[in-house]
Amino acid sequence: MTVTYIHTCYRILDPEKSKDFYVNILGMKKLGEMDLGSATNHFFAMEEDASSPMLELTHNHDRTEPYDKGDGYAHVAFVVDGLEETVETLKGQGVKVTLEPKDLSADGNDYRIAFIEDPDGYKIELIERR
Repeated sequence: MTVTYIHTCYRILDPEKSKDFYVNILGMKKLGEMDLGSATNHFFAMEEDASSPMLELTHNHDRTEPYDKGDGYAHVAFVVDGLEETVETLKGQGVKVTLEPKDLSADGNDYRIAFIEDPDGYKIELIERR
């Protein structure tokens, strides 16, 4: 049996705000969208390659209220170079930082992490590996 991870999906209110955030701020590429009639799925990845892991953002056209994230959603994560500089740049672009850079150590490896939020309030972990 072969299993391949292809995407993570969550729901958004404003596709233009999300596109701006994920493309212009985090540097992802928009790979396309799928019109489902009452909803549209927007696909983003770090590479312009549909076989790479993607983020699928679903916009339900009739939705006007923010989604309840419940207590099950935690975050998605991105590896960055220069965490301090990245966080300062993001702040300058108006991105909400929910956890300033901090040091962690696990299994003999040192990391620095920070957390930000996207336009819909979804948490994103930024990780700098050392």
